Amino acid sequence: MDNNRILCVDDDIGMLNTIEDILISAGYSVSLAKSGRQALELLKKGISYQLVLLDVDMPEMDGYETFKAIRELDPGKEIPIIFLTGMDGSEFEIKGWEYGAADYITKPFIKSVFLARIKNRITVPAKSSADMYDPAALADFENQLTELELTVAKFIADGLSNQEIADRTSYSYGYIKRVVSTILEKADMKKRSDIRKYLKEGITDDGGEEDE
Repeated sequence: MDNNRILCVDDDIGMLNTIEDILISAGYSVSLAKSGRQALELLKKGISYQLVLLDVDMPEMDGYETFKAIRELDPGKEIPIIFLTGMDGSEFEIKGWEYGAADYITKPFIKSVFLARIKNRITVPAKSSADMYDPAALADFENQLTELELTVAKFIADGLSNQEIADRTSYSYGYIKRVVSTILEKADMKKRSDIRKYLKEGITDDGGEEDE
């Protein structure tokens, strides 16, 4: 997660420090801003963020105003923004969704649930084609996988579906599907066609997920 940088915006220093500790322990890089204006200054510097955690109830410039201002900046147009607030009324949550928030997390939160929702919303930087086919990167990818995972990955590269892989390996379809999910997670990939491209340069991608 070294390339996954999160911007946390909250006027409560204690909460900022708590969130920072949680995120750093989970492997994320973190920037802190004590106000909406400070968050905007960081974004204007061109720092690449994959997610913004934004408190709603802040003085001078609240979370909603900050949200709008972030979206007006080129670096902030596509960044997922999660509202993080102690206001748990349904009207506040509805307002957050209306603004286009990626999620709405109320404080206090359960650490494991918090991290799961962060992971679900974060934008992972796309791998460049240079990274995709670099021999050293490929070797590193293969070293991350167990023997079965590597076997499954190679079958995917050959164009086999999950059911065909299950038949070849004598495992159940459901188990193979979980193995594929594990491979994708280890490689920071989103779909099985990415595995095909990674392991077999030049293969024609038909755009399907081939999950049948």
